[in-house]
Amino acid sequence: MTQDGPHYTQDAATPTGPTARRELRETNANLFSAVLDAMTDGVMVVDDKVRLVVTNRALRETLLLPPGSHGQQLSEVLHEAEVVAAFAAVLAGSGPKQLNIQYKGLTERSLDVRVLPLPDHAYWGHRALGIVRDVTEARSVEQLLRDFIANASHELRTPVTAILGYAEVLAEAPPTDAQQLAQFHDTVYRHAQRLDTLLRQLLDLNRLETGNWLLHQEDLQLRTQLVEIADQQRDAAAAAGLSVLVTVPPRLRAWLDPSALAVVVGNLLQNAIKYSKPGGEPVRIVASRADPSQVRISVIDRGIGMAESEQTRMFERFYRVDKGRSRRMGGVGLGLSIVQNLVQTLGGRIEMVSEPGEGSTFSVILPTRRRTV
Repeated sequence: MTQDGPHYTQDAATPTGPTARRELRETNANLFSAVLDAMTDGVMVVDDKVRLVVTNRALRETLLLPPGSHGQQLSEVLHEAEVVAAFAAVLAGSGPKQLNIQYKGLTERSLDVRVLPLPDHAYWGHRALGIVRDVTEARSVEQLLRDFIANASHELRTPVTAILGYAEVLAEAPPTDAQQLAQFHDTVYRHAQRLDTLLRQLLDLNRLETGNWLLHQEDLQLRTQLVEIADQQRDAAAAAGLSVLVTVPPRLRAWLDPSALAVVVGNLLQNAIKYSKPGGEPVRIVASRADPSQVRISVIDRGIGMAESEQTRMFERFYRVDKGRSRRMGGVGLGLSIVQNLVQTLGGRIEMVSEPGEGSTFSVILPTRRRTV
């Protein structure tokens, strides 16, 4: 660095008179400013009196600094005592400082702030540099990952513990009573099914989120497809004293992946059966044309329904409205998350209407025309 600011390589033929040097300084200053403003991290420089003397666009937007903040005391424009103290300490010779703050601007943001001393120089004196990185999204992803691992571990632990426990009893001291032995086998089978469901759904989520779910679209007659999906759930419905009714115009068609459609409607139907009142009104699958380019497929139940506070969380992984009922019926709380991701992959959207005690309607709106995927 020279006394005039940052050093830039010059051609040997560059004029060296006063006017040329002034123009070069202006060019260098403009280039320096453009480089700073192109950076995604916030940058600020504070002088030995803890006054703000340099900022870039990212910093001003992140911290919502007021116009004309240059030259003011840092504490007057940034009401974060921890950051101001870090600059004061670095300017006093403490060495670099690293801190994380929760900054409350328009929304609360998580910011990593690194403060470093700049070399003393006859031109700019004694100053400190601050680099501010917005890590809100990264922190959110880390928390989601921690929550996911904790929830998945919890869901895996229950069936694995049960299977191991009953298998040990069956191996070492199997019951002689035929009815009790059948109960043991049934319990092991149910927990193995639950474990299988969880693993398959985890794999489905991974395929969706990594873009590895490849769609194979076909021109489908929706009535045939939806009746087949309903038939796969009729035993579960009958066990709950319910029936499944399918209402679809015979000529309704759409270009869709049949396996993806089966996962979407199958999960919605499974949930509708699970949360319906035993022996209650039939669960219904209704399809119609939403507009010339879309179809609407709705799964309707008259079950326990959901409060508005629950509806905002329905598509979260591992969230269940009635945890006891879900566990008894093998639910792990991943089905709706898979449905939401898969509907988006299909180029559609999902809507929900629900009232406590009145039931729920889940509707997926899907394109009917062939898409490039």
